[in-house]
Order: sequence, then C-alpha cells, then structure tokens
Amino acid sequence: MRSKRDMKERLRYIRLYVEWLKRTPNRVWSAKQAELINALVANSKNFPLDKGEYLKIKEKAQGSEGR
Repeated sequence: MRSKRDMKERLRYIRLYVEWLKRTPNRVWSAKQAELINALVANSKNFPLDKGEYLKIKEKAQGSEGR
C-alpha cells in the first residue's frame, strides 16, 4: 500500500465485504462470484498482453517496490 490512508480504505472495504458475505445466502454470493469470474475470463481475451509481456511488467514492478 502506498499510504496509511490507502491501507485504512482497503481494510474498511474488506470489513464491509465480510459483513455482506455473512448476511448473504451462499447461493446469492456464489452466483455473484461466478458472474465476476466469468466476466474476467471473457475480458481476458481482450487483454493486449501475452503471458511473457505480463511477467516482464510484473518483474519490473516488483523490483521497484523496494525503492
């Protein structure tokens, strides 16, 4: 995370999501998860990078995290 504010916002979102999961029936959240995953898979076909290009970008980003 880049800042304490970012971390607080992320933790707030996680808590909200956990509360939603607790009060939502399994069949409802499971359907929502399937919808999200299916959309990600469908959209991945439009992603302009191949596996090798993606891994190069990821390696470069990981190298800059220590700065």
